This record gives sequence, C-alpha cells and structure tokens, in this order.
Amino acid sequence: MAETDTPMHESFDNGVGALSHAWNVDLSVPGEATLSGSSALMEPAVGRDAGHGYGTYTVVAKLEGSVPGPGIILWPGDNVWPGQEIDMAEIAQDGSGRQYGTLHWDEGGSDGFEYLIYDGVEGGVFHEYQMVWEPGRITFLVDGVEQGTITRNVPEDFDAGGTNNTIGFLNIGPDTSITVREVDYVPLGAGTPVLSSDGDGTGTSDSDGNRMTDDDGTGMAAAQVQDEAGAGGTASVEDTASVEGALDWAAIGARAEAVYEQTGQWPVLDEVLAQTRGEGDGWIG
Repeated sequence: MAETDTPMHESFDNGVGALSHAWNVDLSVPGEATLSGSSALMEPAVGRDAGHGYGTYTVVAKLEGSVPGPGIILWPGDNVWPGQEIDMAEIAQDGSGRQYGTLHWDEGGSDGFEYLIYDGVEGGVFHEYQMVWEPGRITFLVDGVEQGTITRNVPEDFDAGGTNNTIGFLNIGPDTSITVREVDYVPLGAGTPVLSSDGDGTGTSDSDGNRMTDDDGTGMAAAQVQDEAGAGGTASVEDTASVEGALDWAAIGARAEAVYEQTGQWPVLDEVLAQTRGEGDGWIG
C-alpha cells in the first residue's frame, strides 16, 4: 500500500488543510469552504502516487445553480489529461439543474467518458456524495442511495500499477457555487463497503434502461470551447501552494470567462480543463 493510501479527513475548521492548491476560496464560515465565480480547491497533482487509490470517497457538499459550474472532481494524480478523471458530481447543461457523475479515460488521445444521472437529487441543499473505487468497478451514491455503477474502462490505482487521483472542487460560473463541509477517504479494505453492479455486468443505465456512455449518440458534452477562447480574461489568484506540476487555476478561470464573453454560455468543466491542458501554457512545470 502506498503511503498516500491512508485515511484522510478534512472539515475546513483550520483552512484548506491537505487541499492546499486553492484559488478564490471563501473560508469565512468555520467548517465550510465555498467556491463561487471562478474558483478551485484541490490536492496537488504531482505524480502517479499523488492523492488516493481504491477506496471510499465521501464528500458533504451543496451544489447551487441550474447550469454547469460546480464540480466535485477527482483529478489524475499525474496531472495528465485526457486521463482517469472521476467526477463525483456536476450539473447538466440543459438548465434542469440535474446532477450527474462521470468517469473519463484516455481513448487514443481523446476524452472517453461514461456518465450517469442522479435522478431526484435536489440542488441547493447539502448531500452526502460517495464514490467507491474498486478493481474493475466504480459505484456512485448520494445520501446512501446507489445511483449506479460503471464497470468499463475503470482505471487501476497506483498500488495496482496505475495512477491515483487527487480530490478537488471547482466552480466556473457566476450563477453557481459549491459549498463543502466534509471530505473523507477510506482505503479499500479499511471498512470500505463492497457494492454490487447493476446485475448484468454491463455497467450503468439510466432510469429508462439506456446505457449512459459517450457513444450512445446523446452526449452530455457542453458547447465547444474554441481555440482562441483563452486570449482574454483576468483572474485574481490566491495560491496557497506553488507546486511543480500543479494546475494553473488562473489560466483555467481566464479561459472560462473568455468563453462566456464570446458565446454567452459557461462551458462544462471538462472542456475548460481539456483546452487549457492542450495549449501547454496553462500549466506550471
């Protein structure tokens, strides 16, 4: 077991704690971290063993808004994208305020993904979001209710020869926010529940029995982020850690703001992250 695969708990009673790469985070309320506008908070992603591996991830958080903006994101520890990004919660782009979870992977240099909708999960209130990452299986739960399981393209963690993930939170819109109260990680085998899939071994389905993948023709991707979108925009940065290889949240925020100015829409998080990564100038190191 890697040294990083030890239990972790953060309640924001004394700042950002282990989530030391922070930008525009409001910590004025003891026990809460609030991200609004363009803001981010995460553990540094500095290598394949950074962050955590197989186990149970639990976050108590409130996502506010009816459009894309806030996200609970497990970013690949090696800071390489496309890669094994796991999003515990985001908001759909259709204006419904519906929340969903996603697994991303590198599909020949492009972003492969599979997602599932959290039916009936209300926005604007605190929920307990949970994800159980096991060999060959990732299960998502909200308030103890299983939302579905993904069994395709599940990454291996560092101990199994793959890469760990770092815990992070992000908001990119003026009309959305996320407030986080508790963050917990328990390694597999240390009290982690073992959850079943949907029973047929094929992974996750929506409420109509339709498979929720990127190749079903429906897609949850946002409006395309144009190559020139990052040319403008400024951001005020409060960087609590200058870490080689860490995400440059200022560049990400500037790109999101530029896209909004150009299109009138705030892009989905993954599009902003992908475009910033692809330029090569939005990253430190």
